[in-house]
Amino acid sequence: MPINTLASFFLSLVLSIVGFKIYLKYFKSFLPKYVRDYGPRSHLAKQGTPTMGGAVIWLSTLITLLILAPNRGIIASLLLITGYALIGGIDDYLGIKKKSSQPSKARYKFAIECIITLIWLLMVKHFSIFDLKADFLLFHINSTFWVYVFETLFIVGMANAVNETDGVDGLAGTITAILLVFIFIMFKDTNLSLLSLALLGGLTVFLFYNAHPAKLIMGDIGSLSLGSSIAVLGIMAGKEWVVLTLGVVFLIEAFSVMLQVPYYKLTKKRIFKMTPIHHHFELSGWSEPQIVTRFSLLTLIAAILGVFINGPKW
Repeated sequence: MPINTLASFFLSLVLSIVGFKIYLKYFKSFLPKYVRDYGPRSHLAKQGTPTMGGAVIWLSTLITLLILAPNRGIIASLLLITGYALIGGIDDYLGIKKKSSQPSKARYKFAIECIITLIWLLMVKHFSIFDLKADFLLFHINSTFWVYVFETLFIVGMANAVNETDGVDGLAGTITAILLVFIFIMFKDTNLSLLSLALLGGLTVFLFYNAHPAKLIMGDIGSLSLGSSIAVLGIMAGKEWVVLTLGVVFLIEAFSVMLQVPYYKLTKKRIFKMTPIHHHFELSGWSEPQIVTRFSLLTLIAAILGVFINGPKW
């Protein structure tokens, strides 16, 4: 293992320790979270919890990789991650300013994400930075047009799936951390290892503060940048199916919303008590730590399956 690969974890870890200390000392009072009033009543206690903690994860990853490995593959990855961080950061800022949990229209946000992603994919293809294989295991795509379509849906979908999952203390962060560890185990690519370990370093410190009851929340700046990050890892590996397999919890969370919303509009009835589905389990009596533990176990099972199909890197 190259020494800078291991260094990426510890440098990001140290930068995040310093970053979160500064954040909690100087910025937390300016960044209060506004909780939606139609969610679980227990979540009203989270009102005012500092948000945008994901900015520290993003910045520690950015600085770490620009210091240790400023090659074009890493820089290209950071461009997309930064794009999503900015989208999430703007949304978080508007939420604080408007005192709203949903300050921007979802369709506008989705459109901007699609445009940024498509531009990034065109750049990657034009400069031959990554080979866009669009490998979803059960099917392979040969048409260039459909490669762009599926890769765009993959990145945008994963970013928003992580965003949907970020509704219980420690949940999105813990699931992502497990996914990053197993991706590091499964692939030899140096850039992939550098990115996954740099993200893991920042995420480790964040989870220290985000454990229930959370002292801070990652916000959209964190969930969207993390979601785009793990999608990039799948593209870098040339095996998008690995991210979808290991991120099964993210998929379940996203699909629960996709099923519930149209079904309710058509029938005025609900499939689940509330979506995303972690709220269904909350209303069924599960505590937040129970949800995190049980969803993490599901992720662990999926990760073992992914290693079995793909094989470890050694």
